[in-house]
Amino acid sequence: MRFLADENVHPVVVQRLRAAGLKVEWVNETSKGSQDEAILSRPDISALILITYDRDFGDLIFNRNYPSPRAIIYSRLGRAEPRHLADRILALIERGVADAHMIVITKDEERLKPFPPGV
Repeated sequence: MRFLADENVHPVVVQRLRAAGLKVEWVNETSKGSQDEAILSRPDISALILITYDRDFGDLIFNRNYPSPRAIIYSRLGRAEPRHLADRILALIERGVADAHMIVITKDEERLKPFPPGV
């Protein structure tokens, strides 16, 4: 599995995921300032699991028919809890990431929303 951490993902989250042995590209390091549309237009986007705090990716995929990544892990926890978020993501990965879904991490649960057909 390959992960793409959006520019807004806290560095502690990226660091902890990498320390766990995951291959994580961080937009902040490789293409800082990239617009969401450019990220979703990458030729390899369908092979990547996108980690973000930005709900705009959902709008682009669900309402504007942009190409989708393999999955999106969308945190609603905010940047205040980066260690906790990293632990939640690692636990989620251990259980298995649902392909073709947006996985929304909230304080109490993870919700899955399937991508629209044909995206």
